[in-house]
Amino acid sequence: MDAPSVDGCPDVYLVDNELFGTPQMLATYLLDAAEPAILDAGTVTGAERILDAMDAVGIDPAAVETILVSHVHLDHAAGTARLLEACENATAVVHERGLPYLTDAERLDRLVESVEAAIGMEAPYGDPELVPADRCRSVAGGEVLDLGDRQLEIYDAPGHAPHHYVALEPDSGTLFGADAVGAFDPRSDTVAPTTPPPSFDLEANLDTVDRLLDLEPSRTLYSHFGPGVPGEATAELHAYADVLPAFVETVKRVRAETDDDLDAMVEELRPEWQSPTLRRDVVGVCRYLDEQ
Repeated sequence: MDAPSVDGCPDVYLVDNELFGTPQMLATYLLDAAEPAILDAGTVTGAERILDAMDAVGIDPAAVETILVSHVHLDHAAGTARLLEACENATAVVHERGLPYLTDAERLDRLVESVEAAIGMEAPYGDPELVPADRCRSVAGGEVLDLGDRQLEIYDAPGHAPHHYVALEPDSGTLFGADAVGAFDPRSDTVAPTTPPPSFDLEANLDTVDRLLDLEPSRTLYSHFGPGVPGEATAELHAYADVLPAFVETVKRVRAETDDDLDAMVEELRPEWQSPTLRRDVVGVCRYLDEQ
């Protein structure tokens, strides 16, 4: 399958995981460093697309040292066990708050159940297998991953989820932002909110964006979907700092106007806030508002 290189990001390749069979909804990145890395494990079926892409660009699975799992939402983490099976020398790097949900059978079952309830379908991201704890590295932020000819700096990035981290390649200024910095629309070069239940936190997410601005990244790699505009990473972060509270305030207003009717809320928010995950994101904001 095709895995195009990312312009301006040396040795970085984009894998389109075709979430729910739809192109340009979920991205994984391959970093062909001296010790190659996979930036997010994707879904169960996405893992197979990642392995096919590795073959296409000439990355030997046995050479892969690191599989970054930005957070344990299953569109990003369900393929972890399959990739570890194929990449025999790799370690999965998982946030300490999320690691038990991949390595403990009872917690993984609860995670799957919550995802099915939120999405409204059975096994939306495939049936994830338990991840071997001895193949994982727990991180909390502040760690540096050595990939031989380059490094990745890990930063705690809660808000979208409490178990989220991002990674920065300091030499190039490339930020692997996953979902902490919103969703990117490559057709309009704009960012959109991503506020899923059960743990979206507006204040934490805005604080994360502020701290990432201090890093002055040059390019952001988004999970939904694709690389941002070269040289515009800080502008995109500023835009997200404006978009996120605006969305929360709009949901709050519409919720009051519709007497908390979810279907009516979603309809009222279209087309301005239309996205493939709008219904889920509204639920996430409502849960956040209920906890304030």
